[in-house]
Amino acid sequence: MKRIYESILVALPLALAVATGAVADTSATPTPADSHQVRKGQWLQNKLGLSNDQVQAIEAAKAASRDARHQLQSQFRQAMADARQAALNGDDVESKNTAAAKLFGQILDLRAKELQQIGALLTPDQRATFAALKGRGGHGHWRHRHQSPADGSPEA
Repeated sequence: MKRIYESILVALPLALAVATGAVADTSATPTPADSHQVRKGQWLQNKLGLSNDQVQAIEAAKAASRDARHQLQSQFRQAMADARQAALNGDDVESKNTAAAKLFGQILDLRAKELQQIGALLTPDQRATFAALKGRGGHGHWRHRHQSPADGSPEA
């Protein structure tokens, strides 16, 4: 589940830039978040060798499902909170878990449709590279920072 969210979050900044027209305002001072978003978009473009047209088409595909994705994610977070609360109160946990699982399935379906649209825009080599990518700064990155290199145990 975390990997899906990471994949989505990796692509969001690039989607926002394309969806808003990516018009740079030179009078505004860029924030660290802005430069981070730009780096993420450039990283993906460099890794896949995307043309500017491909980047725009990919971001348009992502933008098309953005509102539905945000709504489903919000509903899923609430369903998970309800399930936690039900478990703590000794209430009917099964129905709460079923509701959360249904929402998670809808999130997965939406992501699959988005990936199908993106896959149609990529060359076979780009698709293979994209499929092999793992979210930057994901779980492996955390382990690397918080474990000693000698034995892999957590740092004290």
